[in-house]
Formats: sequence, structure tokens, C-alpha cells
Amino acid sequence: MSEGEELPGEPRLIRALRRRDLVGLLLNAMMGAGMLAAPAKVYGLAGDWSFAVLAVSALVLIPLILCFADLGSRFSETGGPYVYARQALPPVFAFAVGWLLWFSQALSAATLSNLLVSYLSGFVPALQSGWPRLALIGALGVGFTTIVLTGIRRSAGASNLLIVLKVGFVLGFLAAGLAFVQPERLLAASAPPPPVTLIQAVLIYLFAYSGFERGAVMAGEARDPRRDVPQALLGSVAAATLAYGAVLLICVGVLAAPAATDRPLAEAGRQLFGVPGAVAVTVGAGAVILGTILGIIVSMPRMLLALSEQGQLPAALGHIHPRWRTPWVAILLSSALSFGFAVFSDVLGALTFATATRLVAYIICCIALFQLSRRPDAPQPQFRLRAPAVVSVATAVLFTGILLLGATKELPPLLVVLAIGLAGFGATRWAARRAP
Repeated sequence: MSEGEELPGEPRLIRALRRRDLVGLLLNAMMGAGMLAAPAKVYGLAGDWSFAVLAVSALVLIPLILCFADLGSRFSETGGPYVYARQALPPVFAFAVGWLLWFSQALSAATLSNLLVSYLSGFVPALQSGWPRLALIGALGVGFTTIVLTGIRRSAGASNLLIVLKVGFVLGFLAAGLAFVQPERLLAASAPPPPVTLIQAVLIYLFAYSGFERGAVMAGEARDPRRDVPQALLGSVAAATLAYGAVLLICVGVLAAPAATDRPLAEAGRQLFGVPGAVAVTVGAGAVILGTILGIIVSMPRMLLALSEQGQLPAALGHIHPRWRTPWVAILLSSALSFGFAVFSDVLGALTFATATRLVAYIICCIALFQLSRRPDAPQPQFRLRAPAVVSVATAVLFTGILLLGATKELPPLLVVLAIGLAGFGATRWAARRAP
């Protein structure tokens, strides 16, 4: 059966995503909570070395992005990192990648939802707690779930609209604040922070970049994924880095104490233009956050779909709606977990943990690339990475060091989450063996 054919009674995903749609989904993933919250959190750790932290984060990310570009150009299936690990490593490692990335996205959606509550509560204090907060989070959950449930074309259209608003917001924020930047605030005049503190600050920006793998997760719905996924990945990471730099420039160059607020962009707007400036920034920040939540709710269920298709989670999670052609059971479960976490978590409480779970998955993917690069029967890449075996091993070692130094407190709960997933994996395999 060819890729475009469909068996009677077996609805399938449709390949409707163009390269610009993938770029929109990736930029929505990376231009989100990290971009809005990083200036305050990084400045609180690194002070006037914040620009050095961003530079180090971008440099650290380069080999990882190149590894994922190589991997993304080899496969066209839904699942991305899970597919890479499944093709190169024992099934349990592939499951760990898929499960951890799925779980970490739920934490990210919760963080974003609470960040939106935080921004809006600056003008409507009642939203900070009680029924108003629950109603807002519930409305987010119902709205996004409806969009994602009713078709990939509608999701892509909403994503493209929100990324236009995001880019316009960043450019407007830069243009409005550039004339007020005080250059002396941009200089690194103090001693550099200790190495562990520096790595913790780098982790905040790595959280901002996390989500770059979502283009590959959506490969099963892309028109030409082996060409488009690597190109969309490289272009969107470069654009996101420029956006992070622009936002950091204004926040550090304008605010006397960037770490004193959880809403540094809104505070910069207020200081420069009063209440209208704060309102304008809050509206723009809302578009940023909404776009990122949408990207998560689109890609997150596809990971469950890939796991169920391989018999590593119950088959019901792989059901495709016959009309909308979306994994409707996986969407409902993913949304329930994401917005359920939002109700019981704070603004950035899950940030480091979500990053740690992703780092484990990224490390396993680098090991998968090492294995694939040495196998003559492996799918050949359309994006050629020089010395992939060397680059993949060096990247795995680098990110293992970052994980051990910067997120040691998150390792025990991470193991608990992994154990829960493995219990489900084992139960699914056991049920499959007992089935006639």
C-alpha cells in the first residue's frame, strides 16, 4: 500500500503541513514562556553576564540541532525522537524518549498557562486564585482542545496567525524600547557566576529552546518531511535566538532590576510608556503564550499516537477520528493532563524538571544517531552532517554533564515519572502477549 492510499475503515493522518507551517509550529514552540520569563530568571542567577549565558546556550545547542537535522532528514513517520530511538536502540529506550517528551510537554503547557494567568492578573488581580483562575485555565483547555481536535489544517492556520502576531510583538517591543536602552547596563562589570550557577542559568534558555523537536514529531503530517523538517529546524532556531536577544536587550538595558518581577516585559512597557505600554506588552505576551500552548497541544498527542502504533501503549490512544483525521483519544488525554497540571502548579515550578526530562530524551537521540551512522542499512540522511558519529557522542557527553551539574535535584522525580511510564509499557506488552 502506498503512502497516499487508505484502507477501508482505517482513517489515517493527512499530509497537509508545508514547510512554512512547520516553521510556524517550531517558532510557536520556542518563542514562548522561556522568552518572556528568561530575562528575569537568568538575570537573577547571572546578573550582567546574562548575554554571555544566552551566547553559551546558543553555542551549546548548535551540535544538538545539527544532530536532529541529520535525524529528521532520515525519517518521515510521526513521532520524531521516538522514531529515531526505535530504529536504533532497544524498545525500552525508545519508549523512554517518547514518554519523557510527552510528559515534559504537559509540564510546559502548565507553566505557560500559569504564566498567562500571571500576566493577566496584573490588570485583573482576581485571576490570581480561586474560581476566576480555574475558569481561565478551563477556557484555555476547552478552546485549544477544540482547535486541535477538529483538524491539522485548522491547527496550522491558527499557529501561523499567532506566529505573525508574535514576530510583530517582538519587533514592536524592540523598536519601542531600543532608544531607551542604557549601554552601561549591558556590560559585564561583575565577576562571573560560579560554574554550577552558570549552568542553571543556561538550563533556563535550554527550556526556552526546547520544543524544537516538535517539527519532527509532526513529520507524519508534513508533505515532504525529510527535506522540510531540517530546513524548518535550522531557520526557526536562528530566528528564535534573535528574538531572545532582542527581548533580553530591552529588559536588561531598560530595567534597573530585571530580576525583581516575573513580568519583566510588561514592567519595561510600564516604565517606558505607563499603563498603555504595560497593556500593549501584556496583549503581545498573551499572543506569545497562546501560540506556544497551541504548539504543545498539537504535537503532544502525536507522541502518544506513535507509542500506541508500536504496541508500547494501549491501542485506543492511536484511534484516528474518521472525519477530522486527528488522534482524538490522545488529544483528550494530553489536554486533560496539561491543564490539570496547570491547576495545581505555579508559574515556573515545573521549568527545570521539564528541561531535565527533555535532556534525557535528547541524549538518547544522540546515541541513536551514533548507532545509525555506523549501520549501512540505516536510512540515508538528506541533510549531511560531517562526522556524525563524533558529533553525536560529543553532544551526548556534553548534555549529560549539563544534566548532572544543573538538574541533580530533578533526577529522583524524573526516575519516578519514568518508572510510571515503564509500568504502563510493561502492562501493555503483557496484555498483548495474553491476547489471542
